[in-house]
Amino acid sequence: MKKKIVIIGPAYPYRGGQALVEAHLFSTLTKLGYDCHTISFSLLYPKIFFPGKTQFDQSKNVFFSHQDRIHRIINSINPLSWYRAIQKIKALAPDNVIFIWWMPFFGPAYGTIAHFVKKLTGAKITFLVENYISHEDRWFDRFFSKITLDIADYFVCQSEFVKKQIAAVHQKPIFKTTLSVYDCYNFGTYDKASARRFLNIPEGDRVILFFGLIRRYKGLDKLIRAFPMIKNGDDNYSLLIVGECYEKISYYEDIIREEGIEDKTTLINQFIDNEKIEPYFKAADMVCLPYNSASQSGILMIAYGFNIPVVVNDVGGLSELVVEGKTGTVIPNNSPAAIAKGVAKVYEYGETENFEENIGNLNQHLGYSNVEEMMGKMLETEDVTQMNNKR
Repeated sequence: MKKKIVIIGPAYPYRGGQALVEAHLFSTLTKLGYDCHTISFSLLYPKIFFPGKTQFDQSKNVFFSHQDRIHRIINSINPLSWYRAIQKIKALAPDNVIFIWWMPFFGPAYGTIAHFVKKLTGAKITFLVENYISHEDRWFDRFFSKITLDIADYFVCQSEFVKKQIAAVHQKPIFKTTLSVYDCYNFGTYDKASARRFLNIPEGDRVILFFGLIRRYKGLDKLIRAFPMIKNGDDNYSLLIVGECYEKISYYEDIIREEGIEDKTTLINQFIDNEKIEPYFKAADMVCLPYNSASQSGILMIAYGFNIPVVVNDVGGLSELVVEGKTGTVIPNNSPAAIAKGVAKVYEYGETENFEENIGNLNQHLGYSNVEEMMGKMLETEDVTQMNNKR
């Protein structure tokens, strides 16, 4: 009989990084022969807490759609829905329940569900931890994280940085993998020249891309201030900023004007549908991630999916997947001067290195390639305490 896995987390039609993690994890486990279901949300964020235009994926091209196996039950602020989720999970009788954890706001819902599933079924409880605490590190984050994650039998993390955060608080087995390489957006529709024509970027320009949701912790303001240093009087540079802003866009527009770079900056303030992502990455020479904080990054994995080098700040787990000089560069901080130096280094490396080949080789060792081994150990180990003692 197939082992049964229930994944708890946002799934299609929700958009964003967690839904993408769910889709890839579901696809990987299904291909390995597990019988999978996902318990998703009927309400993820109350409108008052969500700064974007919509929480839902409006793409025409949806990856790994398995809607018949997605059960939209959990209302993040309605305990009655948590009870319904518990009953549904009990009826499915899973061997392992994997919670996708990225924000302590969901601690009450996740903690209640995990507690009663553990009490009422024989299922193992696993938390796939993307962020141990939120990027904002609010006063209640560490409390909800500790209380909720203490219920786990196992943890899965996607960076050494998060593994250390977990191990400092919880004495449970921790399995490490990485995010999937998100090559699903590379449809082969564009090459660099046609992508730049589509975006009205001069073909001969050097193009630096910032992509993804715009939030203060991502350090976009530092990149904008670095751009005049990057250009250094050379107008054959373009800064491409693409992503929905979760704060006042005027903050960034004002900096662009202050730096006098309006004519060489393209700012697209919107969430990009799956089928429209390709030209932005195909047009770019590199992707810049000047984040103030990070655990890992789906944007980095999209860049690698297009075999594009990256400039990343040395925070959290960002630097773990960058091979210096081969797949990009790691900068010691995200000051404008450090960002400018990092961009220059990538162009310098590119004179002798084949980034596409280097990244392609690295990609073979990334993603959920070790999930089968991890799941086997989780499901075959009956005595969790004994496993803890062997750590």
